Amino acid sequence: MFRIDEKIAIVDVNKVKGDSQLDVEAKKILEANKYEGYVTKIFEEDGKPRTAVTFYTPDDRLTQVFNKDEIKKVGE
Repeated sequence: MFRIDEKIAIVDVNKVKGDSQLDVEAKKILEANKYEGYVTKIFEEDGKPRTAVTFYTPDDRLTQVFNKDEIKKVGE
């Protein structure tokens, strides 16, 4: 399980790069962060644990929601 403010990394970067639902700006923010962000919220949705992760740049912020198997602690 993850903790608020914990730094995480996206497990499958290629899946994110090829995601047709993410717009170009979102992909730029993710890339600028090397696909690493910070846990900002942990909650349940349809009985499944979900984790909101925020990615920051000097000018923008992007928050994405992930299943627990889609992210990992940085360094793992």
